[in-house]
Amino acid sequence: MRRYELVGRRDIRPVADAPVPTPGPLEVLVRVRACTVCNRSDLAYFHYYGLREHAATGCFGHEIAGEVEAIGEGVRRVAPGQRVFVRTPLTTGYAEYALAREISVGALPDSVPFEQGAILQLLPLAVHATRGIRLGDRVVIVGQGPVGQMALRIAVLRGAAEVVAVDLDDWRLARSTEAGADAVHRVDGSAGQLAEVGGRFDVAVDAVGTPTTLNACVGLVRQNGLVVLLGTHHVDTHVTLDLVTWERKGLRVHSSAEPLDAARAEALAVAERIAHRRPGILRLPDLLTHTYPLDDLPKAMEQLSASRALYPDAEPAPYQGPPPETLKVAIVP
Repeated sequence: MRRYELVGRRDIRPVADAPVPTPGPLEVLVRVRACTVCNRSDLAYFHYYGLREHAATGCFGHEIAGEVEAIGEGVRRVAPGQRVFVRTPLTTGYAEYALAREISVGALPDSVPFEQGAILQLLPLAVHATRGIRLGDRVVIVGQGPVGQMALRIAVLRGAAEVVAVDLDDWRLARSTEAGADAVHRVDGSAGQLAEVGGRFDVAVDAVGTPTTLNACVGLVRQNGLVVLLGTHHVDTHVTLDLVTWERKGLRVHSSAEPLDAARAEALAVAERIAHRRPGILRLPDLLTHTYPLDDLPKAMEQLSASRALYPDAEPAPYQGPPPETLKVAIVP
């Protein structure tokens, strides 16, 4: 089969005759119909391979939609021929086939095209990240890239009384408004402008993953408020925090990661129900902005790499914000 492999820093290479994986017990082989590029992890692995230890251990190409080709012993939830999306695979989705654990595979509605279905990888992530939002909460989400946009949709669905979206880009914020944001704030990314968003939110979601945005969220929440770590700190892996402020405010914190299979299964089950019963609220067509064939994966990586988020917070960067008019990019084998 054809696939792309990340072999070095900014070095991805096509392989024409890679072996098709064989599913073991509780594993599923998926014929990949689309794989969206992760605007954070895939790009960080691509740019920091060899510079950050985790960049060589994560799965490059992990947002997949396709059809079940074969199942391993003990698989009960899916069957060959079924349309699925994959939360986190065992092998790259930049290929004609990918292997995944059964617990990471969700049923894809017939009404959702595969290119949009691959974006559903973000849905269980957003479900788990927003688990602390309660009915009537005031919520601010810093960062309106794809994962911040998905968190916005789920915050609205959870019954937040007010959802405020913050980003560097007016084009993205316009989509936030269409998805249900009650207010939007355009900032330049500086701590001063982020502080001007206001305060006393019940929940502040860092959907970027930089020292500046995390510390801004600390300032935006009320006493005993909740700070959610949704954006992954792939670039600045060490963040300095004022723990006296955390203690004085009595802040709570949780991440978006599902460290245990029980949490992973619960979030996936909720995501499946939303995708099948409330697909309109997800506005998946608004998130998919570009589609490339597998052979053009380098072009897609180049387009998405024009982003300020790929540079350390304290260092100058050639870009002031995200790639223009770009959210999710789908790769189709």
